[in-house]
Amino acid sequence: MIFNGSHSDISEQLDAIGTPVSIWQQGSTDTYQLISANDLYQEVLDGPVTRQLGNELQGILPRYIIADIKQAMKECCRDLESKEVEIAIERHGETCWWRFVYTPVSSEGKQRVLNTCIDISEKKRLEHSLQTSMRRFEAVINSAYDGIITIDDEQNIKMFNKAASEMFGLSQHEALGKSLSNLIPARYRGNHASHVAGFRESPTLSRPMHTRASVMGVRQDGSEFPLEITISKIQVGTNSEMTAVLRDISERALLIEELRQAAAIDPLTGAFNRRYFSKQLDNERKRCQRFDHQMALIMFDVDHFKEVNDAKGHSEGDKVLEALSLKVRQQLRDVDIFARWGGDEFIILMPESDLAAATVVAEKIREAVAISLAPISLSMGVLGSNGEQEGIDILNQVDSLMYTAKNEGRNRVIGA
Repeated sequence: MIFNGSHSDISEQLDAIGTPVSIWQQGSTDTYQLISANDLYQEVLDGPVTRQLGNELQGILPRYIIADIKQAMKECCRDLESKEVEIAIERHGETCWWRFVYTPVSSEGKQRVLNTCIDISEKKRLEHSLQTSMRRFEAVINSAYDGIITIDDEQNIKMFNKAASEMFGLSQHEALGKSLSNLIPARYRGNHASHVAGFRESPTLSRPMHTRASVMGVRQDGSEFPLEITISKIQVGTNSEMTAVLRDISERALLIEELRQAAAIDPLTGAFNRRYFSKQLDNERKRCQRFDHQMALIMFDVDHFKEVNDAKGHSEGDKVLEALSLKVRQQLRDVDIFARWGGDEFIILMPESDLAAATVVAEKIREAVAISLAPISLSMGVLGSNGEQEGIDILNQVDSLMYTAKNEGRNRVIGA
């Protein structure tokens, strides 16, 4: 397009354009003079166009935007290519954003520039609002107590908040773009992809994963920890994304384990307690019945334990029971169940053992205690069973055998 002549020559052409436009002519020392503009251009000038015709750029537009505009005009004239620059103009307490497009035009051997102005204020306000919302969103996400992770269709991490970073010992920079499988213990990775695919196809929009199975995470140092996870999915265009909210429940799991131990373990000796033993005896008795197997029980008490307490005090008696429990466990298998029955009485359940095998173990225990904890000794009863009798009857029988050993002189094993 050629814009020759003065304002009166070309103003009609410019007025036909439905957006603010102006014509500038380059001077010999990189100065730019306003040649013409349409009436809409007064939105940029904030005043009548006719008052500014013939004036230089720096005398027309605000000083703080001159450098950017001048650079764009200079490059436009030099490269003979269109150039764009976004400009913010403050007027009357408000900010207007413009996109100035500079296009080179020729006029009788002089270099002119057509300036097309597009009001992008609304776009900028929307962008600012979006940026504010995003900053607010990021602040909430990064200040959240729980870890928050978002993955795409390929299970690559797209969002990784501060809590997740601290939880996994992995920086946000290290996590973003990486596969989620890096956060899952190796033994679970094979099935994870199918679980994710199943949830993606499900009509359910969110799912608490801990109700389906225990969930474990793996830190960067290789250590594993238990997690409580809720996952949700959203559609982003043609793609779906999944977001997981994670909570490290290591402390809770530890507390549960402590409570479980407190419910099953004698706090002094570390042996199982009577309640736990009774439950295991009932389970083993049923197993023996079902598979026609054998089990054996050993019950014993500490000879003359009352004299130890009376002579040396209960604290010394407690030390004796602790040492005794350690000696007993050294003679047992991992599958054997050793429990404190009450006071100085103890009982052992030996799965897959008959009377002869249990008697050998009982003798080893008696001898080990007699040698290392003298003058302590044990009176022991041993019973073999196929589980057909009721639990109470089995316990009464082995208890009777223990008292027979005590009545026959102590420090001995009696079996039946």
